[in-house]
Amino acid sequence: APIVPQTYEEPMLANYVPIYVMLQLGVITNDNVLEDKAKLEKQLKELRAAGVDGVMVDVWWGIVESKGPQQYDWSAYRSLFQLVQDCKLKLQAIMSFHQCGGNVGDSVFIPLPKWVLEVGESNPDIFYTNRSGLRNKECISLGVDNKPFFNGRTPVQVS
Repeated sequence: APIVPQTYEEPMLANYVPIYVMLQLGVITNDNVLEDKAKLEKQLKELRAAGVDGVMVDVWWGIVESKGPQQYDWSAYRSLFQLVQDCKLKLQAIMSFHQCGGNVGDSVFIPLPKWVLEVGESNPDIFYTNRSGLRNKECISLGVDNKPFFNGRTPVQVS
């Protein structure tokens, strides 16, 4: 029997597993712009027609709070979320507080916010450090979760 997509109003069957497709990493640019909205809308409509329930997208800290501490710009993500809703798909937003890319074969690079990296220059202990003393600047170490390194805020408070 063919799979019939559920509507928002219909209750899910007890054994139904919703299908979510991950959006491409560069859907929101480093400049906080929704990339190629017309092409994305076409793709979202095709997913909906194929019976997909929704999409998943990373919400990158390095984009949303890039201008400075507590200077949040959600505009591109709001546009994306509205487009997903208009296409009658559900959304899973993954709050990503780490760097995207920077490894072999990666085509998208979204660093931590510049102001976080600047704190790391004066206090490199905010980053994970291996036995050789090499720092990993892809994310903040759990070891400093309660240290107010960020204008009086802790990493837990900034994320």
